[in-house]
Amino acid sequence: MPSGSTNDLYVYSRDTVRVRYRNAKGKEVSPRWKDGDQNKYQPSYNKAPMSYCPILIHSQHFCKGEDYTNDERVIVSMKWGLVPTWVKDASSTPQYKMNNARSDTMLSKASYRRPLEKGQRCVVLADGFYEWNTTKSGKQPYYIYFKDDEPGGKKLVTMAGIFERREEDGDETFSFSVITVDAHSEFSWLHHRMPAMLENEDEVRRWLDFGSVPLKEANNLIKPKSCLAWHPVATTVNNSRNNQPECIVKIDLGEKTRKQNSESAGMMKWLSKASQTKADIKCESPRRSGEKRKSKDTALDSWLKKAKK
Repeated sequence: MPSGSTNDLYVYSRDTVRVRYRNAKGKEVSPRWKDGDQNKYQPSYNKAPMSYCPILIHSQHFCKGEDYTNDERVIVSMKWGLVPTWVKDASSTPQYKMNNARSDTMLSKASYRRPLEKGQRCVVLADGFYEWNTTKSGKQPYYIYFKDDEPGGKKLVTMAGIFERREEDGDETFSFSVITVDAHSEFSWLHHRMPAMLENEDEVRRWLDFGSVPLKEANNLIKPKSCLAWHPVATTVNNSRNNQPECIVKIDLGEKTRKQNSESAGMMKWLSKASQTKADIKCESPRRSGEKRKSKDTALDSWLKKAKK
């Protein structure tokens, strides 16, 4: 979700009911799902690359005949891991590892530059995401989300992304990458990269509105920001097949350390007892004084004895 391009970034995306915005008329509305796409998306506490995620894009990406002209924004189910248009076989995409796009190189790579030049900017919606902090004792996962709440609950995380669209077997498919930046100083202790966060409605609007906001101006939004909070979670989340509410529950690292120390102490005690028992067994059968110790000949010893005869 973390690797140079935050490849361990895993998303927790539960619902999109709270995705609301004010349109050009000042009315608060919810974006429409692209026809048929709501069935593709399955909410999860542990989204992984190559799965479908809810992605927000501007309705101008669709033709007038597609009946999205009355909506400014549309939610599309997109596969996580951008598939360039020049890839013939989409099943080979994993080898390209395009789950995330580094902000410092995305304009120099055709796979990202071309969709950006076409205005294919998107917003990745999630309740939060996971990142791993590497320590001497291993990798500790953290669940990360916006610091600020909003009326009705936690504020949805909004991350800047790039999307691509292509024809496959007569159907149009969408895929995306999350843009990543150098970590903000507050976040860098956890990981050296972080997603490009869009902190508020104005930033979301400017990133999506490719018709009015040119890429050079929109790119100013892509930078490290101090807007995240986090807490440690259980290593259950390390396996993306684990999809349950416990994945995001805060754990007590102090309790975890105490448990590990207790287990280590128990193992040392067991090893000490085992060593003492072994010593006692040896002491029970000492050799008689002057008795020669019998030793088993090795293959080389046997060969040397035969050679002397």
